[in-house]
Parts: sequence; structure tokens; C-alpha cells
Amino acid sequence: MARLTWASNTAVDVTNLAKLTQDEDLKPTASTYNGPTGRVITHNYGHQNYIVIVMPTATPGGNLGEVYYTKANNTVTIYNSGSFRGAFDYVILPHA
Repeated sequence: MARLTWASNTAVDVTNLAKLTQDEDLKPTASTYNGPTGRVITHNYGHQNYIVIVMPTATPGGNLGEVYYTKANNTVTIYNSGSFRGAFDYVILPHA
């Protein structure tokens, strides 16, 4: 799992930043919205210390609604309240 190490209070260690951008876990993955039923995404972190970034890859035409997710140890479920069922990209970022 990628770790970002600070070299000082004001700068990022460039070597670790390069490793972070190459980490397989951090590459965007595609899925589709499934409304209030949710879309279950499986991961292997085994904990709930992570955040999820979700972004539609096509215009939802005002039909996306609210987007939220619920976490479990090895899955995350992404919901949207609108009628949009198009594609999205997501990244799961573990944290301490």
C-alpha cells in the first residue's frame, strides 16, 4: 500500500510521490451508478480507514442526485439518489 512521507513541513518527498502515482490501488477504476440500490465495490483493505473519490465520466444531465457511500471492511457501496445510471470512475484511498 502506498505511503506518502513528508520531508519537511512544507514539501513532499518527490520519490514517495512518484511511487504513489504508480501504485495499482490508486489507479482509477470504472463502474456504473445503480441509484438507491447502490453499486458494491470489493476491495481487500480489511478495514474502514479509507475514503472514496467518485466522479461521473459523462454528463449526468442534472439527473445524478446526491452521491454517497457506505463502508465495510472489504467493500464499499456507492449510491446516487437521482435517475442517472451512467459510468463513473472511483479511487479508494486508505488512510491512518
